[in-house]
Amino acid sequence: MLMVKIELSKETRKYIDDQHREYIEITIVPRLEMKIKEYGEDDEKGRFLKTLFGDTEDKRKSCIINFCISPNLIDLLKTFEDVFNDTYGFEYRSESEEHRKIIKDMESDINFILNYEGFNIGKAISKNVKWSRHIFITSLGIKVCPYCNRQYITSYENDEAENRTTADADHYYPKAKYPILQMNIFNLVPSCNVCNSKTKGSKLKKHLYPYEDESDSLSFEIPTEISDRVSEILINTKMNKKAEASVEVFKLDKIYQAHLDEVSEIKERAKEYYAFKEKAYEATHGLKVPFNIFNLWFEFMGKNISSEPLIKLKQDVFKQLKNELQK
Repeated sequence: MLMVKIELSKETRKYIDDQHREYIEITIVPRLEMKIKEYGEDDEKGRFLKTLFGDTEDKRKSCIINFCISPNLIDLLKTFEDVFNDTYGFEYRSESEEHRKIIKDMESDINFILNYEGFNIGKAISKNVKWSRHIFITSLGIKVCPYCNRQYITSYENDEAENRTTADADHYYPKAKYPILQMNIFNLVPSCNVCNSKTKGSKLKKHLYPYEDESDSLSFEIPTEISDRVSEILINTKMNKKAEASVEVFKLDKIYQAHLDEVSEIKERAKEYYAFKEKAYEATHGLKVPFNIFNLWFEFMGKNISSEPLIKLKQDVFKQLKNELQK
């Protein structure tokens, strides 16, 4: 489920692209050239790498950088699979036992070259600048998991005075199935551990994609009921297949039932506010107050949904109640 679309300024986007490009040049390009040299001119594996990335060092450098910073993930996958099919004479997804051995060997080479595990550690790309998975995620400026909007994803400093992050980097196209995209920054989505490991796992269903799909691709709703206590939190997927997949993959229709107290309080206060407006506190508690009741009770309406957990839930439910109570 997409709660938060990842939207970056041009300056932030350029900074991340530039840092990642330098990291690729320093760490990955040499590993590619090492493999090319290892296989020599006539080896089929070397021919595959040269066809995929280029027949000269400059072409290969440019191409592998593109595989790591281009947002066109589908086009990159098609290029990879077309070259594989042309080189080996069968589809990359072949389930033949004989074919799978060749595929596994190729994947081993790709994993060696791109070396995502090395990105977890990171590397200095200039005298005072290091680039790593943690620094990349922190640079995005996302405070709350974009998949669920329930968990903070924050940074901290450990005992060794090294920065760490509580966020996972979810491979939107799973690394195990699409190794060629393992270092592409548009395939790395900051997420909480629950969404990345405990719910999504290795599922291949194409859920909402935070770098493209809008935050309103789906919305929260509550049933129309007489009592103030809300009995259920509903999710309107708006007949969007990716939204439906998100609900299924991340179990959001189930885990959000833990927040009935929060939406029940919003419902109770919304009814009081739209009955009495700024005199609501006086009408319900018998006290005149010198502050704005709306800003106190519904302060979440002025917040960005990426700033705190559950902001999207609260905003969606309030908007629904406002429309109903103002009729």
